[in-house]
Amino acid sequence: MIAAFVYELRRIRSVRATWIVSGLYLASVIAFGALPLYLGSHEAGSPFIQNWKGLYNTPANFFSVVLLSVIAAQSFGHEYRYGTIRLTLSEFPKRERILVAKTSILAIYVVLMHLLAWSALGLVGKFAPTGAIISNAEGFTFSGGAPADLWKVLVYGLAYCLIAFSVSAITRNLALGIVIPLVFASVLEGLIMGINGLVHQRLNWLVDILPISNGQAWLSGSKDLPHAGLIFSVWVIGLFLITTVMFSRRDA
Repeated sequence: MIAAFVYELRRIRSVRATWIVSGLYLASVIAFGALPLYLGSHEAGSPFIQNWKGLYNTPANFFSVVLLSVIAAQSFGHEYRYGTIRLTLSEFPKRERILVAKTSILAIYVVLMHLLAWSALGLVGKFAPTGAIISNAEGFTFSGGAPADLWKVLVYGLAYCLIAFSVSAITRNLALGIVIPLVFASVLEGLIMGINGLVHQRLNWLVDILPISNGQAWLSGSKDLPHAGLIFSVWVIGLFLITTVMFSRRDA
Protein backbone atom coordinates (compact mmCIF):
# COMPACT_ATOMS: atom_id res chain seq x y z
CA MET A 1 0.00 0.00 0.00
CA ILE A 2 2.85 2.35 0.85
CA ALA A 3 4.32 1.76 -2.62
CA ALA A 4 1.05 2.91 -4.19
CA PHE A 5 1.10 6.10 -2.10
CA VAL A 6 4.68 6.83 -3.10
CA TYR A 7 3.87 6.12 -6.75
CA GLU A 8 0.92 8.54 -6.75
CA LEU A 9 2.90 11.17 -4.86
CA ARG A 10 5.66 11.00 -7.45
CA ARG A 11 3.10 11.24 -10.24
CA ILE A 12 1.44 14.36 -8.89
CA ARG A 13 4.81 15.99 -8.18
CA SER A 14 6.25 15.16 -11.60
CA VAL A 15 3.39 16.75 -13.55
CA ARG A 16 4.33 20.33 -14.42
CA ALA A 17 0.69 21.41 -14.40
CA THR A 18 0.50 20.60 -10.68
CA TRP A 19 2.95 23.36 -9.86
CA ILE A 20 1.51 25.83 -12.37
CA VAL A 21 -2.09 25.35 -11.27
CA SER A 22 -1.12 25.40 -7.60
CA GLY A 23 0.61 28.73 -8.13
CA LEU A 24 -2.40 30.10 -9.98
CA TYR A 25 -4.69 28.86 -7.21
CA LEU A 26 -2.70 30.63 -4.49
CA ALA A 27 -2.45 33.77 -6.62
CA SER A 28 -6.22 33.79 -7.16
CA VAL A 29 -6.94 33.38 -3.46
CA ILE A 30 -4.56 36.19 -2.57
CA ALA A 31 -6.06 38.43 -5.26
CA PHE A 32 -9.67 37.80 -4.22
CA GLY A 33 -8.73 38.35 -0.60
CA ALA A 34 -6.57 41.44 -1.11
CA LEU A 35 -8.38 43.47 -3.76
CA PRO A 36 -11.41 44.44 -1.61
CA LEU A 37 -9.09 45.34 1.27
CA TYR A 38 -6.83 47.57 -0.78
CA LEU A 39 -9.20 48.98 -3.40
CA GLY A 40 -12.53 49.17 -1.57
CA SER A 41 -13.83 51.99 0.58
CA HIS A 42 -13.48 51.43 4.34
CA GLU A 43 -15.71 54.19 5.60
CA ALA A 44 -18.52 53.37 8.04
CA GLY A 45 -21.25 51.36 6.34
CA SER A 46 -19.05 50.29 3.42
CA PRO A 47 -19.72 46.74 2.15
CA PHE A 48 -15.96 46.26 1.77
CA ILE A 49 -15.24 46.16 5.49
CA GLN A 50 -14.11 42.59 6.07
CA ASN A 51 -13.70 40.44 9.16
CA TRP A 52 -11.10 37.72 9.66
CA LYS A 53 -13.57 34.88 9.20
CA GLY A 54 -14.72 36.34 5.90
CA LEU A 55 -11.12 36.77 4.74
CA TYR A 56 -10.36 33.12 5.52
CA ASN A 57 -13.45 32.11 3.52
CA THR A 58 -11.77 33.39 0.35
CA PRO A 59 -10.54 29.92 -0.78
CA ALA A 60 -14.20 28.97 -1.26
CA ASN A 61 -14.67 31.43 -4.12
CA PHE A 62 -15.74 29.47 -7.18
CA PHE A 63 -12.88 30.53 -9.45
CA SER A 64 -10.25 29.24 -7.00
CA VAL A 65 -12.16 26.04 -6.32
CA VAL A 66 -12.30 25.30 -10.06
CA LEU A 67 -8.54 25.79 -10.30
CA LEU A 68 -8.07 23.35 -7.44
CA SER A 69 -10.33 20.84 -9.19
CA VAL A 70 -7.94 20.75 -12.16
CA ILE A 71 -5.49 18.77 -10.02
CA ALA A 72 -8.32 16.50 -8.90
CA ALA A 73 -9.34 15.80 -12.50
CA GLN A 74 -5.71 15.03 -13.36
CA SER A 75 -5.59 12.20 -10.83
CA PHE A 76 -7.20 9.85 -13.36
CA GLY A 77 -7.55 12.11 -16.38
CA HIS A 78 -3.81 12.61 -16.80
CA GLU A 79 -3.20 8.85 -16.77
CA TYR A 80 -5.93 8.10 -19.30
CA ARG A 81 -4.84 11.00 -21.50
CA TYR A 82 -1.24 9.82 -21.81
CA GLY A 83 -1.84 6.08 -21.48
CA THR A 84 0.14 5.67 -18.27
CA ILE A 85 -2.83 3.97 -16.62
CA ARG A 86 -1.67 0.67 -18.15
CA LEU A 87 1.71 1.03 -16.46
CA THR A 88 0.00 1.90 -13.18
CA LEU A 89 -2.25 -1.16 -13.36
CA SER A 90 0.71 -3.36 -14.25
CA GLU A 91 2.57 -2.10 -11.19
CA PHE A 92 -0.46 -2.39 -8.90
CA PRO A 93 -2.90 -5.10 -10.12
CA LYS A 94 -5.13 -4.59 -7.06
CA ARG A 95 -7.10 -1.60 -8.26
CA GLU A 96 -8.53 -0.67 -4.88
CA ARG A 97 -5.01 0.29 -3.80
CA ILE A 98 -4.72 2.70 -6.70
CA LEU A 99 -8.06 4.28 -5.84
CA VAL A 100 -7.22 4.62 -2.15
CA ALA A 101 -3.81 6.10 -2.96
CA LYS A 102 -5.17 8.62 -5.46
CA THR A 103 -8.01 9.68 -3.15
CA SER A 104 -5.72 10.01 -0.14
CA ILE A 105 -3.04 12.00 -1.95
CA LEU A 106 -5.73 14.29 -3.39
CA ALA A 107 -7.17 14.87 0.09
CA ILE A 108 -3.71 15.67 1.47
CA TYR A 109 -3.07 18.02 -1.44
CA VAL A 110 -6.36 19.89 -0.90
CA VAL A 111 -5.70 20.26 2.83
CA LEU A 112 -2.14 21.48 2.16
CA MET A 113 -3.31 24.06 -0.40
CA HIS A 114 -5.95 25.39 1.99
CA LEU A 115 -3.36 25.72 4.75
CA LEU A 116 -1.04 27.59 2.39
CA ALA A 117 -3.92 29.80 1.23
CA TRP A 118 -4.94 30.65 4.80
CA SER A 119 -1.32 31.42 5.68
CA ALA A 120 -1.06 33.77 2.69
CA LEU A 121 -4.35 35.43 3.63
CA GLY A 122 -3.06 35.91 7.16
CA LEU A 123 -0.16 37.93 5.75
CA VAL A 124 -2.53 39.86 3.50
CA GLY A 125 -4.71 40.73 6.48
CA LYS A 126 -1.74 41.69 8.63
CA PHE A 127 -0.64 44.37 6.18
CA ALA A 128 -4.15 45.48 5.16
CA PRO A 129 -5.01 49.19 5.40
CA THR A 130 -6.40 50.47 8.68
CA GLY A 131 -10.13 49.83 8.93
CA ALA A 132 -10.19 47.22 6.16
CA ILE A 133 -10.57 44.34 8.63
CA ILE A 134 -12.63 44.72 11.80
CA SER A 135 -13.17 41.66 13.96
CA ASN A 136 -16.79 42.47 14.85
CA ALA A 137 -17.76 43.49 11.29
CA GLU A 138 -20.37 41.48 9.41
CA GLY A 139 -17.84 40.47 6.77
CA PHE A 140 -18.50 39.14 3.29
CA THR A 141 -17.60 36.21 1.05
CA PHE A 142 -17.31 35.71 -2.69
CA SER A 143 -19.34 32.51 -2.47
CA GLY A 144 -22.39 34.35 -1.09
CA GLY A 145 -23.93 34.34 2.34
CA ALA A 146 -22.34 34.89 5.72
CA PRO A 147 -18.79 33.65 6.33
CA ALA A 148 -18.75 29.94 7.11
CA ASP A 149 -16.68 28.02 9.63
CA LEU A 150 -13.28 27.14 8.21
CA TRP A 151 -13.88 23.41 8.35
CA LYS A 152 -16.82 23.91 5.98
CA VAL A 153 -14.59 25.85 3.57
CA LEU A 154 -12.15 22.93 3.54
CA VAL A 155 -14.84 20.26 3.20
CA TYR A 156 -16.55 22.16 0.38
CA GLY A 157 -13.28 22.44 -1.54
CA LEU A 158 -12.50 18.76 -1.04
CA ALA A 159 -16.04 17.71 -1.99
CA TYR A 160 -15.97 19.72 -5.23
CA CYS A 161 -12.58 18.21 -6.05
CA LEU A 162 -13.95 14.72 -5.44
CA ILE A 163 -16.72 15.46 -7.95
CA ALA A 164 -14.13 16.46 -10.57
CA PHE A 165 -12.03 13.42 -9.57
CA SER A 166 -14.99 11.07 -10.03
CA VAL A 167 -16.18 12.57 -13.32
CA SER A 168 -12.72 12.30 -14.87
CA ALA A 169 -12.46 8.67 -13.73
CA ILE A 170 -15.93 7.76 -15.02
CA THR A 171 -15.49 9.47 -18.38
CA ARG A 172 -11.74 8.69 -18.65
CA ASN A 173 -11.30 12.26 -19.80
CA LEU A 174 -9.33 15.02 -18.10
CA ALA A 175 -11.17 17.90 -19.74
CA LEU A 176 -14.62 16.55 -18.89
CA GLY A 177 -13.64 16.18 -15.24
CA ILE A 178 -13.08 19.95 -15.17
CA VAL A 179 -15.77 21.10 -17.60
CA ILE A 180 -18.82 19.09 -16.49
CA PRO A 181 -18.89 20.37 -12.86
CA LEU A 182 -18.08 23.87 -14.16
CA VAL A 183 -20.92 23.81 -16.69
CA PHE A 184 -23.33 22.47 -14.08
CA ALA A 185 -22.44 25.27 -11.69
CA SER A 186 -22.20 28.20 -14.09
CA VAL A 187 -24.76 27.36 -16.78
CA LEU A 188 -26.96 24.31 -16.40
CA GLU A 189 -28.20 24.78 -12.85
CA GLY A 190 -29.04 28.44 -13.49
CA LEU A 191 -30.85 27.42 -16.68
CA ILE A 192 -32.91 24.82 -14.81
CA MET A 193 -33.87 27.41 -12.19
CA GLY A 194 -34.89 29.83 -14.94
CA ILE A 195 -37.05 27.20 -16.66
CA ASN A 196 -38.59 26.34 -13.31
CA GLY A 197 -39.72 29.95 -12.98
CA LEU A 198 -41.28 29.85 -16.44
CA VAL A 199 -43.26 26.68 -15.70
CA HIS A 200 -44.61 28.04 -12.39
CA GLN A 201 -42.28 26.11 -10.03
CA ARG A 202 -43.25 22.69 -11.39
CA LEU A 203 -39.60 21.64 -11.34
CA ASN A 204 -39.00 22.45 -7.68
CA TRP A 205 -38.16 18.81 -7.05
CA LEU A 206 -35.31 19.05 -9.58
CA VAL A 207 -34.08 22.43 -8.35
CA ASP A 208 -33.93 21.09 -4.81
CA ILE A 209 -31.49 18.30 -5.73
CA LEU A 210 -29.00 20.20 -7.91
CA PRO A 211 -25.48 19.31 -6.72
CA ILE A 212 -23.44 22.52 -6.84
CA SER A 213 -26.32 24.75 -5.73
CA ASN A 214 -26.81 22.56 -2.68
CA GLY A 215 -23.09 22.60 -1.96
CA GLN A 216 -23.00 26.39 -2.07
CA ALA A 217 -26.19 26.63 0.00
CA TRP A 218 -24.66 24.37 2.64
CA LEU A 219 -21.49 26.43 2.70
CA SER A 220 -23.36 29.73 3.05
CA GLY A 221 -25.84 28.37 5.60
CA SER A 222 -28.85 29.15 3.41
CA LYS A 223 -32.21 28.30 4.94
CA ASP A 224 -33.87 27.97 1.54
CA LEU A 225 -32.38 24.48 1.16
CA PRO A 226 -32.46 22.95 4.66
CA HIS A 227 -31.13 19.58 3.49
CA ALA A 228 -28.41 21.03 1.28
CA GLY A 229 -25.56 19.34 3.13
CA LEU A 230 -27.19 15.93 2.90
CA ILE A 231 -28.02 16.25 -0.80
CA PHE A 232 -24.53 17.52 -1.65
CA SER A 233 -23.04 14.59 0.28
CA VAL A 234 -25.21 12.12 -1.63
CA TRP A 235 -23.95 13.51 -4.93
CA VAL A 236 -20.30 13.36 -3.87
CA ILE A 237 -20.51 9.88 -2.33
CA GLY A 238 -22.70 8.56 -5.17
CA LEU A 239 -20.27 9.68 -7.87
CA PHE A 240 -17.36 8.26 -5.90
CA LEU A 241 -19.12 4.88 -5.53
CA ILE A 242 -19.82 4.81 -9.28
CA THR A 243 -16.13 5.54 -9.84
CA THR A 244 -15.17 2.68 -7.54
CA VAL A 245 -17.39 0.17 -9.32
CA MET A 246 -16.46 1.23 -12.85
CA PHE A 247 -12.73 1.42 -12.15
CA SER A 248 -12.78 -2.01 -10.52
CA ARG A 249 -14.69 -3.76 -13.31
CA ARG A 250 -13.88 -2.32 -16.69
CA ASP A 251 -10.73 -2.71 -18.74
CA ALA A 252 -7.94 -0.13 -18.80
